[in-house]
Amino acid sequence: MTRSALLGIAVCTLALAGCVAPAPDDAAYESKAASTAQAALSEARTALVAAHTSADDRLLGTYLEPVLVDAEQALGSVQTTFDSVQPPPTSAADDLRAALDPLLQSAASDVTELRIAARRERTDALRSTSSHLSGVADRLERFAQEHGG
Repeated sequence: MTRSALLGIAVCTLALAGCVAPAPDDAAYESKAASTAQAALSEARTALVAAHTSADDRLLGTYLEPVLVDAEQALGSVQTTFDSVQPPPTSAADDLRAALDPLLQSAASDVTELRIAARRERTDALRSTSSHLSGVADRLERFAQEHGG
């Protein structure tokens, strides 16, 4: 693993360290959700920049694949960490979780699809999946902003 990848994982881990404990109330849970969305957004945007740059023939595939693998692993960690948080027993917390979880799943799935397309050298799939991931990233950004991130 590269030094920059290790640094990225360390930063994500530190940013999400507060997401492991139970959330005592809706405000704390909302804060954890916003931080999670922000971390997922960062990984999604990293994958998008790499995929766009590669599709424009400005990035070697030998670099693209490790970037996507790192983003894929980090997104998995972000989602696992958020899902391990015990939300408060309120409908507001349940609604928040129901809104964020599909976004995290979609971002992770799209980055996996980007990795597969990169390994198969399918520029058309890189472009189409990037387009979908871009929409997911926009929704993650809105979520983070709406919930204090």
